[in-house]
Amino acid sequence: EPDEKILFINICQWNRVPAPMSEAHPVPISAGQLENLSDGTVVAIAYNPDVLKRAHQDHVELDQLIRLAMKYIEEQYQITLCHSYHVAPFQLKGNAKRMKESLERIQKQPATNKGNSSCATDNSLLEELKSIALIREKQETSPSICITREDAPKSTKTKLIEEISSTDLQNRDLLPSPWHEISVTKDNAGHPQSLILKVKLRGVHSVAECDLSVSKDDLLLVVPGRYRLLLNLPQAVNEETVAAKFNKANNILLVTMPTL
Repeated sequence: EPDEKILFINICQWNRVPAPMSEAHPVPISAGQLENLSDGTVVAIAYNPDVLKRAHQDHVELDQLIRLAMKYIEEQYQITLCHSYHVAPFQLKGNAKRMKESLERIQKQPATNKGNSSCATDNSLLEELKSIALIREKQETSPSICITREDAPKSTKTKLIEEISSTDLQNRDLLPSPWHEISVTKDNAGHPQSLILKVKLRGVHSVAECDLSVSKDDLLLVVPGRYRLLLNLPQAVNEETVAAKFNKANNILLVTMPTL
Protein backbone atom coordinates (compact mmCIF):
# COMPACT_ATOMS: atom_id res chain seq x y z
CA GLU A 1 0.00 0.00 0.00
CA PRO A 2 1.37 3.46 -0.88
CA ASP A 3 1.91 5.98 1.90
CA GLU A 4 -1.06 8.38 1.69
CA LYS A 5 -0.73 11.89 3.10
CA ILE A 6 -2.36 15.28 2.77
CA LEU A 7 -0.19 17.79 0.91
CA PHE A 8 -0.49 21.52 1.61
CA ILE A 9 0.96 23.90 -0.99
CA ASN A 10 1.67 27.46 0.11
CA ILE A 11 1.59 29.51 -3.10
CA CYS A 12 3.15 32.96 -2.73
CA GLN A 13 4.53 35.84 -4.76
CA TRP A 14 8.24 36.72 -4.75
CA ASN A 15 9.84 39.43 -6.83
CA ARG A 16 13.08 37.41 -7.09
CA VAL A 17 11.24 34.99 -9.39
CA PRO A 18 11.31 36.44 -12.93
CA ALA A 19 8.18 36.82 -15.02
CA PRO A 20 7.87 34.72 -18.20
CA MET A 21 9.36 36.47 -21.25
CA SER A 22 6.08 36.02 -23.13
CA GLU A 23 2.91 33.94 -23.02
CA ALA A 24 4.69 31.36 -25.17
CA HIS A 25 7.56 30.92 -22.70
CA PRO A 26 7.62 28.65 -19.62
CA VAL A 27 6.47 30.07 -16.28
CA PRO A 28 9.45 30.46 -13.89
CA ILE A 29 8.89 28.82 -10.53
CA SER A 30 10.83 28.45 -7.28
CA ALA A 31 10.11 25.86 -4.60
CA GLY A 32 11.09 25.14 -1.03
CA GLN A 33 11.69 21.75 0.55
CA LEU A 34 8.99 19.27 1.56
CA GLU A 35 8.35 19.52 5.31
CA ASN A 36 6.50 16.83 7.24
CA LEU A 37 3.92 18.03 9.76
CA SER A 38 1.75 16.10 12.19
CA ASP A 39 -1.27 16.37 9.87
CA GLY A 40 0.44 16.09 6.48
CA THR A 41 3.23 17.54 4.34
CA VAL A 42 3.75 21.17 3.29
CA VAL A 43 5.79 22.82 0.55
CA ALA A 44 6.13 26.44 -0.65
CA ILE A 45 5.83 27.44 -4.31
CA ALA A 46 6.73 30.97 -5.45
CA TYR A 47 5.72 32.79 -8.63
CA ASN A 48 6.48 36.28 -9.92
CA PRO A 49 4.03 38.87 -8.45
CA ASP A 50 2.72 39.86 -11.89
CA VAL A 51 1.93 36.22 -12.67
CA LEU A 52 -0.14 35.85 -9.49
CA LYS A 53 -1.81 39.23 -9.99
CA ARG A 54 -3.14 38.13 -13.37
CA ALA A 55 -4.19 34.77 -11.93
CA HIS A 56 -6.25 36.41 -9.17
CA GLN A 57 -8.28 38.10 -11.92
CA ASP A 58 -8.82 34.88 -13.86
CA HIS A 59 -9.92 31.69 -12.08
CA VAL A 60 -8.91 29.57 -15.07
CA GLU A 61 -5.36 30.94 -15.00
CA LEU A 62 -5.18 30.47 -11.22
CA ASP A 63 -6.21 26.84 -11.64
CA GLN A 64 -3.46 26.41 -14.25
CA LEU A 65 -0.85 27.81 -11.85
CA ILE A 66 -1.99 25.44 -9.12
CA ARG A 67 -1.76 22.48 -11.48
CA LEU A 68 1.66 23.63 -12.73
CA ALA A 69 2.80 23.68 -9.11
CA MET A 70 1.47 20.15 -8.61
CA LYS A 71 3.20 18.95 -11.79
CA TYR A 72 6.48 20.51 -10.67
CA ILE A 73 6.23 18.88 -7.23
CA GLU A 74 5.61 15.48 -8.82
CA GLU A 75 8.64 15.81 -11.11
CA GLN A 76 10.95 17.41 -8.55
CA TYR A 77 10.25 15.06 -5.64
CA GLN A 78 9.26 11.92 -7.58
CA ILE A 79 5.87 11.58 -5.90
CA THR A 80 2.36 10.97 -7.23
CA LEU A 81 -0.47 13.38 -6.43
CA CYS A 82 -4.20 13.19 -6.84
CA HIS A 83 -5.04 16.30 -8.86
CA SER A 84 -8.22 17.13 -6.96
CA TYR A 85 -7.71 20.01 -4.54
CA HIS A 86 -9.50 22.38 -2.18
CA VAL A 87 -8.54 25.98 -1.39
CA ALA A 88 -8.00 26.13 2.36
CA PRO A 89 -9.72 28.83 4.46
CA PHE A 90 -6.41 29.80 6.14
CA GLN A 91 -3.55 31.74 4.55
CA LEU A 92 -0.50 29.82 5.76
CA LYS A 93 0.25 26.22 6.63
CA GLY A 94 3.36 25.63 8.70
CA ASN A 95 5.96 28.09 9.94
CA ALA A 96 6.39 31.28 7.88
CA LYS A 97 10.01 31.84 8.89
CA ARG A 98 11.14 28.32 7.97
CA MET A 99 9.21 28.54 4.72
CA LYS A 100 10.81 31.85 3.83
CA GLU A 101 14.30 30.52 4.54
CA SER A 102 13.57 27.41 2.49
CA LEU A 103 12.53 29.53 -0.51
CA GLU A 104 15.54 31.81 -0.19
CA ARG A 105 17.83 28.76 0.12
CA ILE A 106 20.06 30.66 2.53
CA GLN A 107 21.67 28.88 5.44
CA LYS A 108 21.10 31.18 8.37
CA GLN A 109 24.10 31.70 10.65
CA PRO A 110 24.00 33.21 14.17
CA ALA A 111 24.60 36.95 14.04
CA THR A 112 27.93 38.00 15.55
CA ASN A 113 26.93 41.63 16.09
CA LYS A 114 23.97 43.94 15.75
CA GLY A 115 25.28 45.33 12.49
CA ASN A 116 24.61 42.04 10.73
CA SER A 117 21.01 41.77 11.86
CA SER A 118 18.55 41.72 8.98
CA CYS A 119 15.62 42.96 11.11
CA ALA A 120 13.43 40.59 9.13
CA THR A 121 9.78 39.91 9.76
CA ASP A 122 8.14 36.58 9.00
CA ASN A 123 5.61 38.17 6.65
CA SER A 124 7.95 40.22 4.42
CA LEU A 125 8.46 37.51 1.80
CA LEU A 126 5.12 35.77 2.23
CA GLU A 127 2.96 38.89 2.37
CA GLU A 128 0.54 37.69 -0.29
CA LEU A 129 0.60 34.06 0.78
CA LYS A 130 -2.21 31.82 -0.37
CA SER A 131 -2.46 28.31 1.01
CA ILE A 132 -3.77 25.58 -1.25
CA ALA A 133 -4.76 22.44 0.63
CA LEU A 134 -4.68 19.32 -1.51
CA ILE A 135 -7.12 17.11 0.38
CA ARG A 136 -9.07 14.03 -0.50
CA GLU A 137 -12.49 14.49 -2.02
CA LYS A 138 -15.36 13.26 0.14
CA GLN A 139 -17.00 11.42 -2.74
CA GLU A 140 -16.30 7.70 -2.96
CA THR A 141 -15.41 7.95 -6.64
CA SER A 142 -12.68 10.51 -6.02
CA PRO A 143 -9.13 9.15 -5.76
CA SER A 144 -7.06 9.92 -2.69
CA ILE A 145 -3.74 11.70 -2.63
CA CYS A 146 -0.94 9.19 -2.78
CA ILE A 147 2.61 10.29 -2.02
CA THR A 148 4.82 7.48 -3.24
CA ARG A 149 8.42 7.19 -4.34
CA GLU A 150 8.91 6.18 -7.96
CA ASP A 151 11.79 3.91 -8.91
CA ALA A 152 11.83 4.81 -12.60
CA PRO A 153 12.19 8.42 -13.82
CA LYS A 154 9.26 9.89 -15.69
CA SER A 155 9.40 10.51 -19.41
CA THR A 156 9.97 14.14 -20.27
CA LYS A 157 7.18 16.07 -21.98
CA THR A 158 6.76 19.63 -23.21
CA LYS A 159 8.39 21.92 -20.70
CA LEU A 160 5.73 24.10 -19.09
CA ILE A 161 7.71 25.16 -16.03
CA GLU A 162 11.08 26.87 -15.91
CA GLU A 163 12.93 25.97 -12.72
CA ILE A 164 15.31 28.48 -11.18
CA SER A 165 18.57 26.59 -10.82
CA SER A 166 19.17 25.67 -7.19
CA THR A 167 22.86 25.13 -8.01
CA ASP A 168 23.18 28.74 -9.15
CA LEU A 169 21.44 29.92 -6.00
CA GLN A 170 23.67 27.81 -3.76
CA ASN A 171 26.81 29.09 -5.50
CA ARG A 172 25.70 32.68 -4.90
CA ASP A 173 24.96 31.87 -1.27
CA LEU A 174 28.60 30.84 -0.77
CA LEU A 175 29.63 34.49 -1.13
CA PRO A 176 30.13 36.16 2.27
CA SER A 177 27.90 38.94 3.53
CA PRO A 178 29.80 42.21 4.04
CA TRP A 179 29.69 44.16 7.31
CA HIS A 180 26.59 46.33 7.36
CA GLU A 181 24.24 48.22 9.62
CA ILE A 182 20.78 49.62 9.04
CA SER A 183 19.13 52.49 10.89
CA VAL A 184 15.78 54.27 10.80
CA THR A 185 15.44 58.04 10.68
CA LYS A 186 12.21 59.54 12.04
CA ASP A 187 10.39 62.83 11.64
CA ASN A 188 9.45 65.17 14.49
CA ALA A 189 6.31 63.14 15.17
CA GLY A 190 8.34 59.96 15.58
CA HIS A 191 7.17 58.36 12.34
CA PRO A 192 9.71 56.43 10.21
CA GLN A 193 11.02 58.67 7.45
CA SER A 194 13.77 56.65 5.78
CA LEU A 195 16.03 53.63 6.15
CA ILE A 196 19.78 54.19 6.00
CA LEU A 197 21.95 51.20 5.10
CA LYS A 198 25.72 51.41 5.49
CA VAL A 199 27.81 48.62 3.92
CA LYS A 200 31.59 48.15 4.19
CA LEU A 201 32.90 46.77 0.89
CA ARG A 202 36.58 46.00 1.36
CA GLY A 203 38.40 45.54 -1.93
CA VAL A 204 35.71 47.35 -3.94
CA HIS A 205 36.91 50.50 -5.68
CA SER A 206 33.93 51.63 -7.75
CA VAL A 207 30.15 51.62 -7.57
CA ALA A 208 30.24 50.06 -11.04
CA GLU A 209 31.32 46.80 -9.36
CA CYS A 210 28.08 46.68 -7.36
CA ASP A 211 24.72 45.29 -8.47
CA LEU A 212 22.01 46.78 -6.23
CA SER A 213 18.33 45.85 -6.39
CA VAL A 214 15.72 47.28 -4.00
CA SER A 215 12.04 46.36 -3.79
CA LYS A 216 9.37 47.57 -1.40
CA ASP A 217 10.32 45.08 1.30
CA ASP A 218 13.79 43.71 0.55
CA LEU A 219 17.23 44.58 -0.78
CA LEU A 220 19.79 42.55 -2.71
CA LEU A 221 23.39 43.70 -3.13
CA VAL A 222 25.83 41.60 -5.15
CA VAL A 223 29.49 42.25 -5.88
CA PRO A 224 30.31 39.40 -8.30
CA GLY A 225 32.95 37.10 -6.88
CA ARG A 226 33.15 39.00 -3.57
CA TYR A 227 29.95 39.68 -1.62
CA ARG A 228 26.24 38.94 -1.52
CA LEU A 229 23.82 40.64 0.87
CA LEU A 230 20.08 39.95 1.03
CA LEU A 231 18.07 41.92 3.59
CA ASN A 232 14.39 41.92 4.50
CA LEU A 233 13.62 45.56 5.29
CA PRO A 234 11.97 46.47 8.62
CA GLN A 235 9.79 49.09 6.88
CA ALA A 236 8.23 49.25 3.42
CA VAL A 237 10.19 51.67 1.23
CA ASN A 238 9.57 53.67 -1.94
CA GLU A 239 11.77 51.82 -4.42
CA GLU A 240 11.46 54.66 -6.95
CA THR A 241 13.27 57.17 -4.71
CA VAL A 242 16.15 55.02 -3.42
CA ALA A 243 19.55 56.72 -3.59
CA ALA A 244 23.00 55.14 -3.23
CA LYS A 245 26.43 56.73 -2.79
CA PHE A 246 29.84 55.03 -2.66
CA ASN A 247 32.74 56.58 -0.75
CA LYS A 248 35.98 55.42 -2.35
CA ALA A 249 38.07 56.70 0.57
CA ASN A 250 36.62 54.26 3.11
CA ASN A 251 34.87 51.75 0.79
CA ILE A 252 31.46 52.53 2.31
CA LEU A 253 28.25 52.20 0.31
CA LEU A 254 25.44 54.34 1.73
CA VAL A 255 21.89 53.51 0.62
CA THR A 256 19.03 55.87 1.53
CA MET A 257 15.52 54.40 1.22
CA PRO A 258 12.54 56.71 1.96
CA THR A 259 9.72 54.80 3.67
CA LEU A 260 6.14 54.64 2.45
